[in-house]
Amino acid sequence: MHRTQIYFEETLFEELKKQANLMGMSLSAYIRETLKNDLKNKKSKQNRVNLKEFSGMWENRDISQESLRKKAWK
Repeated sequence: MHRTQIYFEETLFEELKKQANLMGMSLSAYIRETLKNDLKNKKSKQNRVNLKEFSGMWENRDISQESLRKKAWK
């Protein structure tokens, strides 16, 4: 494990200690777990496809079942 030193504002530090106590964890274990979860969430969001890019791509096109069948059977 790597050791590092981090400076926290007093109010944030108190809130972190409170949350760690509520979860029955040491402060350092709580911070590690919180950071792991945050990184995991960010990683899963990066892997998602942004479907907004495709919004409107079929606009003004005839994609009815009938027209698709006509094109398919040519």
